Amino acid sequence: MEKSIFLNKTNIVVSITDSQSLDEICKTKETSSFDVVEIRLDQLIKEPNLKNKISRIRHPLLLTCRHPDEGGQNQIQDAIKRHSILEPLLCYASAIDIELAEADSMLKIISQAKKNDLKVILSYHNFKTTPTPAELRSKIKESLIMEADAIKFATTTNTISELVNLLTLLENSKDQNISIMGMGKYGKASRLIAAQSGSILNYTAMGTSKVDGQWKLTEFTQAIK
Repeated sequence: MEKSIFLNKTNIVVSITDSQSLDEICKTKETSSFDVVEIRLDQLIKEPNLKNKISRIRHPLLLTCRHPDEGGQNQIQDAIKRHSILEPLLCYASAIDIELAEADSMLKIISQAKKNDLKVILSYHNFKTTPTPAELRSKIKESLIMEADAIKFATTTNTISELVNLLTLLENSKDQNISIMGMGKYGKASRLIAAQSGSILNYTAMGTSKVDGQWKLTEFTQAIK
């Protein structure tokens, strides 16, 4: 299978965060029900035989070792430590996700990923609110300066105005590679609309989601038909 992530289309991403979902995805054959597998290394760092299991996954891989300030587990915040976790797995990956706020400290792994022809996704998370479209657009500008291939926004959408802010960003940024998703009360609604409106990476859970507002894969694929 061609293990590439194509940013000119809407991709369904299944996020792997625990042993059970990792074992399940290793057994999954090529399928059209999703496009990309995200490996949350910060949550799987203690998994036995992790490298071997990752090597067996047949779908394009997005590697994420999330910083604790933006929702990461196990307090993996040192840049050198995060690099040491990501670097041995780049050969299996199609893309990496690095927080926009940490891009400067993670330049080494970003440069290495680009040399390996991997896509670099820079991400922004806000667990309190959704900033104004103007504030969010400033994040896009920052990501372009860092030569990101795409930028991901995950923000809290507990009010209609927050939901509108997030969707307005997508509507007004059609010329950029953007992924948006809400969390909270209107999280599921935001993700469904986003996928139908051109968001390039649309995250789901293999089983029960740990993220408020995230869809289960099987339910999401049915909903967007």
